[in-house]
Amino acid sequence: MAEIPSLLAHRADDLTRLHAADVPSLAQIDVRCGPHDAARLGFPLRPNTVSGDMTRGVLWLGPDEWLVVGLPGSAAPILRALEATLDGTHHSVVDVSASRAVIQMTAIERHRLLASGCSLDLDLRGGWLPGVCAQTLFARAPVLLQELVNATRIFVRPSFADHVVDRLLAVAEVRS
Repeated sequence: MAEIPSLLAHRADDLTRLHAADVPSLAQIDVRCGPHDAARLGFPLRPNTVSGDMTRGVLWLGPDEWLVVGLPGSAAPILRALEATLDGTHHSVVDVSASRAVIQMTAIERHRLLASGCSLDLDLRGGWLPGVCAQTLFARAPVLLQELVNATRIFVRPSFADHVVDRLLAVAEVRS
């Protein structure tokens, strides 16, 4: 399967100013199945949590929905493995890699920048720690946030990606 071109290459300078980077071609597989099958796969069953690592992580999206995230170019093997494991069960496994741009922010002030347009409590003392994720709105754009060690990933539809970058830049400039 061909790699997905960078959806934010034209914003590289802006992302650098935000201490952020585009993460192109990240494998993203949407999985719908029952909790029993999810447990068998090692998927997180607690809401808004993540299991796995940077090679292959699984984000809880809903009671019967998960997003499997893998390294660039790994979508096809992940898809095949999941289909084989879930064969004979009621499930859906769909490659959605092209449906979201991914921005990875490493700036120390990333939580404050995101909090400016998001209703979630992104304070580390409030529980926003590595291993959590949440679907929310940022400046009215639907996003999925994933907290990593020293970074936050923002998954956003390509049509909203420029808007999200513009909003982050505006807030960063006001705070400078």
